[in-house]
Amino acid sequence: MARLPFVQGDDASEEVRAAFEAANRFNGRVANSMRLFAHAGAILKFLLPLQAVLQKDGLGCKVDARTRALAMIKVSALNECRY
Repeated sequence: MARLPFVQGDDASEEVRAAFEAANRFNGRVANSMRLFAHAGAILKFLLPLQAVLQKDGLGCKVDARTRALAMIKVSALNECRY
């Protein structure tokens, strides 16, 4: 359970709502990590571009999509994430 509450769209500033809308367009959802980092605007504005580089082919990541997906699954399993 998060120690800070997740920021919801209704409670968010204009800047945070814009970031949430961009995340929705990019991922089809707003990840809980983004909702948590929304408490710190300085971090939030760099989170989506970082996520894009790490997850989408052709944007600068040197690791292929299959290896990235396997790494995400392994890290989630090691951390006992419930998805």
